[in-house]
Amino acid sequence: MQDRSWTAERLARCGLPHDDACALCDQEEETMQHLLAGCSFSRQVWHEILGWARAPIGLPVPDTPLQLWWSSSLDLVPASMRNGLSSLIILSAWWIWKHHNTCIFEGARPSITFTSNTIKDEAHLWAKAGATGLQNIIPGA
Repeated sequence: MQDRSWTAERLARCGLPHDDACALCDQEEETMQHLLAGCSFSRQVWHEILGWARAPIGLPVPDTPLQLWWSSSLDLVPASMRNGLSSLIILSAWWIWKHHNTCIFEGARPSITFTSNTIKDEAHLWAKAGATGLQNIIPGA
């Protein structure tokens, strides 16, 4: 949210070597906004995770800053879901970023299934560790 992540856009601004295309979809220039909201890969992950959690919100909007989508999404859900939804959004964004880095630095192939399953597994672990908000929204918690 503070534009400090080393995406291709930031590497270019600093004059560092980089590939312009998104490492997850290879379709557009890699910016943080694209990576978390506009990327076809990420949008499929968001669809899977938000559907799994039965979150009554839409997907992130490619042209809307992620933090604005996040805050407006919290306004759409009951108060009892807000902490859990925030945790799930943070967790999902983090794992999309981690998978992006695995693709770049370890040569992994982008996998929606792996990323979605990892987010679900982590959400269950967070719920077991006491994240009560997540316990309210994820199945089987």
